[in-house]
Amino acid sequence: MIILYPLLLIAAAVLAWRSRMRRGGRGRAWFAGWALAGFLFSFSLITGLSIGLFMLPLAAFAVLLVAWRSPHLLESAGFLVAVAATAAVVIVIGNV
Repeated sequence: MIILYPLLLIAAAVLAWRSRMRRGGRGRAWFAGWALAGFLFSFSLITGLSIGLFMLPLAAFAVLLVAWRSPHLLESAGFLVAVAATAAVVIVIGNV
């Protein structure tokens, strides 16, 4: 099942590349959309075999939707921001 996560990212990258000439999909709202998709993806990956498998379809839908509707590099930075924030929260919780 772990192979699904990299395949999802590859599919999103291909979809974003094919949609790169799409107008719109810019601004704070789409940055937040990418951030939400990044949080769902990373939380699903971190929780793994517990609730992560149940969250994977929702994360996949979110990632593919924002890749198709907002394939712009600036807005997609929200994905990395959310992944880093999720990792930071996990580290803080683990040290408490």
